[in-house]
Amino acid sequence: MFKKLLATPYALFMALFVILPIIMIAVYAFTDAEGALDLIGNFQDLAKEPALGKVIKNSIIAGLSTAVICLLIGYPIAYYLTKAEFNRTGVLIGLFLVPMWVNFLLRMMSTKAVFTVLGIPMGMGTVIFGLCYEFLPFMIMPIYTTIQKIDKSFIEGANDLGATPTKAFWKITVPLSLPGVLSGLTMVIIPSITTFAVTEILSNGKLMLLGDFIYSLKAYNLNMASAISLALMILLGISMIITNRFNKDSEKGGGLW
Repeated sequence: MFKKLLATPYALFMALFVILPIIMIAVYAFTDAEGALDLIGNFQDLAKEPALGKVIKNSIIAGLSTAVICLLIGYPIAYYLTKAEFNRTGVLIGLFLVPMWVNFLLRMMSTKAVFTVLGIPMGMGTVIFGLCYEFLPFMIMPIYTTIQKIDKSFIEGANDLGATPTKAFWKITVPLSLPGVLSGLTMVIIPSITTFAVTEILSNGKLMLLGDFIYSLKAYNLNMASAISLALMILLGISMIITNRFNKDSEKGGGLW
């Protein structure tokens, strides 16, 4: 009884600021401007938006580019952190997390100031740089946690059987770390395509991603903005289901090739 009482504030918070907003988005997505039920009207209007195709193209380019770059940078860093001495590991993790304590907008404005001083033109490249700067820790930490949990006896057994460190890495560490990689990709791609402050600041408003598109729609068509928001939430839910199923399959099968 006491435990349930302690969980009450959290349950109220979730109901008020998570469940209720989702219900409101769903209601707006399936109603028209007058509040009448319209199951597909907003989605049909959304498909007719002339700017949607370019927005989706920019979002895919920015999201996938950010995810690939973060993976290429983040995986070696996460792997190194698992091999570093304990006291050094804490310091290095702190170096990646401390910038996140600084206000997001301040970091983006500072990045823009650096690009301006260097004479770098604002566009897709600067936007991707800003996205990588913002979401790189979200790639590093899941991979680091997954690699850290790998049983060291697997590596020792591979070495005893004559495998080189490189072969042991590709045959054991990489397959067993795939759940962390998949989790990191999910945590990077979805926020990347739905952000709007980064593109507004680091492209001087030249580019528009799905987050910017939703923000612009809500000013004159809240129902259509809710429709695309609901579609993104469904996409996020599907990706989470796939990630969880992949994690369970890896645990059952050992995750080895």
